[in-house]
Amino acid sequence: MNKKLLILLIVSYLLAFSINLMPAIKHPDLQIGMLNFLVSLVFMAFIVISLKTGSQKLKKFIIGGTYAGIVIFFISELETYYISGSSIFDAIASIQYPLYVIFVTPLFGMNLFLDTSYEVLSIMLGIFYAVVWCIIDYFQKKQVRIA
Repeated sequence: MNKKLLILLIVSYLLAFSINLMPAIKHPDLQIGMLNFLVSLVFMAFIVISLKTGSQKLKKFIIGGTYAGIVIFFISELETYYISGSSIFDAIASIQYPLYVIFVTPLFGMNLFLDTSYEVLSIMLGIFYAVVWCIIDYFQKKQVRIA
């Protein structure tokens, strides 16, 4: 991956993370503004722009985002409907919070128009990450065939 592109991707991640952190933690009590949406869109655009490079670092982040969306969704659904008050399950459920902060918070501005709960937004972003993962794999396989 081009170093300039990597730096822009990291800067856009940090910017989106810092601007979306409080609204993501306090949702629905804190309003999401257009600035939150724009920084999320910029970060999403840099992810899409970085696709063709097929970077292993980006691929690991995307794989983590895919699994994070799935884990957050299923743990929150289990927590809500099936298991509540179990100390063992509460320990397992605490896994979702760092995943949420790392992978969902930078793209939380997308919730401006979606206005969904955090678990539904997590699975939607997990699907986004999965699509990006498939595209990265496609470009990597295409490069292998050419070489």
